[in-house]
Formats: sequence, structure tokens, C-alpha cells
Amino acid sequence: MSSAKASAQENPKVRKMGLNLSCGEGSIKRLKTEKPLTNLLLIAEKACFILARFVQEVYARLHEEKISTRKADKSYFSIADSLVQHMILILFPLDKFKEHCGEESAKLQVSKRPYKVGKMEVPDDLAESFERTRKEIDALIPKVDSEKYKDIGVFVDPIDGTKEFCTKLGEQCSICIGFTRDSKPVAGIVFRPIPHPDTPGKLTYMAGCKEEMYTNGILDQSDGKTSPSIVTTNGSISNFTEGILKELDFVRCKAGGCGNKMLLLLEGKGTLYIQDRGVSRWDTCAAQAVLEACGGVLSKLTSVADNRKYEPYRYTVGEINVDFNPLAKLTRFNSKNNLKDLNSTKPVPQITPENLAPYSNVCGLFASHKTDPKLMNQVMDAIQKVAKVSK
Repeated sequence: MSSAKASAQENPKVRKMGLNLSCGEGSIKRLKTEKPLTNLLLIAEKACFILARFVQEVYARLHEEKISTRKADKSYFSIADSLVQHMILILFPLDKFKEHCGEESAKLQVSKRPYKVGKMEVPDDLAESFERTRKEIDALIPKVDSEKYKDIGVFVDPIDGTKEFCTKLGEQCSICIGFTRDSKPVAGIVFRPIPHPDTPGKLTYMAGCKEEMYTNGILDQSDGKTSPSIVTTNGSISNFTEGILKELDFVRCKAGGCGNKMLLLLEGKGTLYIQDRGVSRWDTCAAQAVLEACGGVLSKLTSVADNRKYEPYRYTVGEINVDFNPLAKLTRFNSKNNLKDLNSTKPVPQITPENLAPYSNVCGLFASHKTDPKLMNQVMDAIQKVAKVSK
């Protein structure tokens, strides 16, 4: 799957085990002027290995300390979410990049101890771990060119799959860092910071940039005996998704985390990812860049169902959602302004560009690691057939 030409061939230990933090030093220097996005990914890759140690330490303490909570929309949140995002955006700062978009907005106090994330206090031992990690991330900052990325945006989901992270399924979460130009993902990395219990010590990930023909990663490839499947959430799925499974005679592959699902596609453990419920741009930015670099696709589901075309989301920082879908429903997950539009005693209001969160993907998702014409035609036939029945 990986063309991995730069860092992997020079550092075979990294390619095999994914544990050597010295990866890519020579590659970074040579690629700095030749392939700027590839250079950016090499830096991001090294940062992810550094951040993984901190994430693992938080994960080990989640059920001992008050270091996780629920947001207003009832979704999970931990101190790792904000602290990891903080370190990533320090590495890729606004004085070097065009714009930032990160999932987390909790108030952060890291100027002096005790550090605080929202109302949660960071325990002393984790504060020490954060300081060590921050020092290593700071050492990478000079490697990021000051002039080459003025037109590049940074979209970050620091812990994609926080529910899984907070419920002892950490191997399904991922760090997602996507880079955009002209509202399109052009490079990204999806990195699982928690090893799978079956392969302790092995961190899996994929980085990619289609325009510079670069991919690099460590994946846990399937044995090739997997039945055709649709990767879905661990929880309940819609009648629409159930109908697609039945129409294609595919099995269901349950998994958490959008980034993790994309890696499962690349590992051959899933054929498609179809989601008619919303996630957000920070969930899909890096994943789209990686899939496209590997020959796959990530598109709005609506464009596949309506026109049999792949139409990606636009990644624009602002207050209005540039991919509005008037047929979507307003929920606690996609409502703007902390759910002020929703009241349990009143009917749910009609969705509008003004009350919709600006980064919600309300046009659904369609993703595949390959675009085989015969398979895609079969899939599009099934989607259109089920969509007509569902209307």
C-alpha cells in the first residue's frame, strides 16, 4: 500500500515497528525545498509518535482520575483532546499557516501549574508528561518552514473517536491532522496512538499527499479472507444503511472513529464506509487526503446517491457551513451555538445555514480505498435503489 520512499527506506526499523522517533531526519532536509507537503507530513509523523506516548499515559489513567467528562451535546471529552490539539497547533502556527480548524474549544490554562482543561485539573504526573512532550514538540517547530505554507490550512481532530478512547476501546481512536489548500485536503496523516491489544507496541498509521505522490505508513493488513463489508459505527445504524447492506449482501464491520474506519479500508478489513449521519470536517480532512493519495475516494453521500458522482466537502474556515443540506435534520451534534436552537419541550426547528454548525458534514459520507468501476457501479446502483425507497 505504501510508497514510503523517503523515510521508510532510510529507516527500516521505523517501517517495521513504528517506534523509532528519529525517523526521517535526512529526508526532511532533502525534501524541504523539493516537496514541501511531504516534508510537512514527515514532521507531522514524527510529532504523532511523540504525542502517542502522552496519549497512552492519559489513557492508562482515565479510570483513576477525573480527567474526562461529557460536552453539552453529551459527547465524550478528555484532557488529552485539548492538550494534544494545543501542541499540534503550536507546531503548525498561524504565523506560518493560513488558518486553523480544530475540534476542541475548551478553555485551556497551561501557563503554570496546576494546568487546567476546562474545569478539569491535570494531575501532577500527567503535567510532567505534558511538559516533556511539549518540549519535544517545541524542538520540531524550527523544522516547519516560515514561508512555504502561507496558503495552507490546518484541520485537526486530536483524538478522533473520543468515545472509544474513554470506554476502553482506545485502539479505535486516531490523531488526525489534515492540510488544505483552496478548501481541498492536499495532505494528511491518520495515526492510531494506542496499539491494538493483539499487537502491543505496534503503532499503525498512514500519511499521504496525492499531488506529491507520497504515502507512508504502517498498517495491520488483513489476511485477504475478509468478506465484502461496510464499515459502520459501533452503535445503531439507520434503515438506509441496513438497506445498503442487504441490497449488496455485504457484512457489517463495526468500528469507532472516522479516521480508524478509513484505516480499516486501507487495511482491507472493510470495502466501503457509508454514513448517512453527520460527522465533521476535522474528522474527514486528513482521512480524505490519505485515501486519495492511496487511490481511494471520500465523497459526499448525497452526490453519489443523486448524481453518481464523487463530490468532496469543502474545507473552509468560517461561521457558515459551505456544504449546507436543507434535507438534513438539526440534532444536538450539528446544532450551532451550544444547542440553543434545541429544546426538549418544543419541536425541532428547520435546519438553516444560520443554526447549523459550520463544520458539520450533513451530506453524509461515502468512502472506499479503491474505485474499481465494476464495484462502484454495483454500489451506486444499490445506493440509488435504497435511497428511492427511503424517500
